[in-house]
Amino acid sequence: MSTHVFAGPTITSARITSILPGAVVHPPVQHGDLLRLRLKAIDRVLIIDGLWHQSAPVRHKEILMLLAKGVAVYGASSMGALRAAELAPYGMVGIGRIYHAFRSGLLDADDDVAVLQEPAGRPLTQALVNLRAAFEHATDAGRITKPEAQGLTETARQLPYSQRTCTALGRLMTDRSLGEVYTRADIWGCGTPHDLKREDAERALRVLAKDRPTTVELTAPGWVEEPWQTSFVRYWNAAFTPSTDSGLPFLPLLQHQQLYDPAFPRRWRTHVLSRLLAPDGQRTVHECAVEDFAAHRGLALTDLTDEQLSYWLTANERSHADPGEQLTRLAVRSARLDDAWPIYPVSRAEAGPLLNAELPTEELVLHALRTNAALAEHPGHSTAHLAPARIAAHLLNHWGLPGDTDADERDAAARDRGLRSFTAAVETDRTFYLGALTSVSSATLTGARASART
Repeated sequence: MSTHVFAGPTITSARITSILPGAVVHPPVQHGDLLRLRLKAIDRVLIIDGLWHQSAPVRHKEILMLLAKGVAVYGASSMGALRAAELAPYGMVGIGRIYHAFRSGLLDADDDVAVLQEPAGRPLTQALVNLRAAFEHATDAGRITKPEAQGLTETARQLPYSQRTCTALGRLMTDRSLGEVYTRADIWGCGTPHDLKREDAERALRVLAKDRPTTVELTAPGWVEEPWQTSFVRYWNAAFTPSTDSGLPFLPLLQHQQLYDPAFPRRWRTHVLSRLLAPDGQRTVHECAVEDFAAHRGLALTDLTDEQLSYWLTANERSHADPGEQLTRLAVRSARLDDAWPIYPVSRAEAGPLLNAELPTEELVLHALRTNAALAEHPGHSTAHLAPARIAAHLLNHWGLPGDTDADERDAAARDRGLRSFTAAVETDRTFYLGALTSVSSATLTGARASART
């Protein structure tokens, strides 16, 4: 059993391991982090801190994905307390006063626990929940009255969380004629206000250290069987869950072949038609059956406007392709990642022959990622700064299309590879473009892979 703890400004790594020896400590959790872990049902996760300004926060359904696998997920103090209050009915366990305040409705905003922090994790501002606790402590000590504590708390709330520094708080209290009350509260007597977030974090760590069973307030038996896994859940699995020994997820492997394997459009066409015409898993399909399939559902080319047809088909295809081929191309190009029809695979098992296992795709993707990482070491440089026109010219050349190919032809070529548009193809290729420019030959990579296996 392993225990993973996500924390940052609330509590240090040294303090975490002193209370819970053997804990695997991670920085504050963000979108995708939980899915990157190779967790088993016997493992545990404790979320204390999380990012929600610098990057996308951890999604609720990422946590549900762990709970559905049987992983025990705990939350306390900050992001953890907030998510635990929201997901308690589904089995996430909350610990501490802040969690109970969120669960009861006493706290109801992310802003109550948010702080601005350095990249290294040191907090730069004060959490409102800690300020409130400090004012309540001053009330208990008889330095201020309860109404005065409430006034100080509501005034502090008027500052955005990213501006709640010691100096800004003192200036605001003075401006609102609360300077004398604020001084009397003396919340800075020990340098910082009462740290309720740290106390809750330590309480949660002690619970896990004792392996004390915790009773969930409300359970929802059977929710795992409910239709909660949307297309987003499928996409996140593909984008973050490791699918190789090197830790690569499935999505970049598929995307690389979409962009760079000349045979991918043929395989994508077979893949889509096999699921459209043979949803029971049968791989052998007859493309002429597309017309029967469309007719059975009351679909006909004559029902589509010229604008609709021109969106999916090029001018040459509308003029020269027979109706059956037009329907087939329309069906293949309109296939989308959809929770009701999971045409887009999210794993090697789902992909089947769509992913060519004979290609050195993993090595090529790793090479691209290393190239991107080396670029990012230089200030102001990243793949986000790559000129779209350069990537577009590169893709057109690789796909065997002239540089002056019109937009309809470009989009059609991208959609034949399972991409939404040529613009989407260019954006997808930001990850692989530099690696493709500097890549060693496929033969060399294949030989290296064979040598590594022997």
